[in-house]
Amino acid sequence: MHKLIMMFAGLLGCVGVYADSSFSLLLSGASIHSGCQQGKGEKAKSCEFNNNNPGLGLEWAFAGNEDNGRWFTRAATYRDSFEQQAWYVSVGYRKEWQIIGPVYLGAGVQTGYLDGSGIKGLAALPIISLGSKNVALEIGYAPKTNTVGQHKRVNVTTFSLRWSF
Repeated sequence: MHKLIMMFAGLLGCVGVYADSSFSLLLSGASIHSGCQQGKGEKAKSCEFNNNNPGLGLEWAFAGNEDNGRWFTRAATYRDSFEQQAWYVSVGYRKEWQIIGPVYLGAGVQTGYLDGSGIKGLAALPIISLGSKNVALEIGYAPKTNTVGQHKRVNVTTFSLRWSF
């Protein structure tokens, strides 16, 4: 956790403070694993992954606006699909569109350093979001990849909440 706080503080210092910035609390929650395979072409009977992935993080939206989209940086930790503590720091971009009343639909991507979920290095995650300006459900999708040391290929869909304050 100490590494996570230091890296987030470093990101804040590198980017600078903007008057139009906002902060959000990130609540990780769950994941769905699909398309499980072991080895080459051998079908697995079940995914055998932990789908309960609680975690906390912070987001700082530091540049951009409602018309052009927002740039953000994140730092978070969560319990990964291998039941280990994972953490990441990332930078991303998100654009949101008002679809009806106070409801917004958004699309974006984040990329950064991930230590967990079978990865220790650079990773990217496309995200769609649905909610209001203050609270949104975020759904991320990572297609099949070979995870380090696990020899399984699996699609992962993640679910989390973003609460802006």
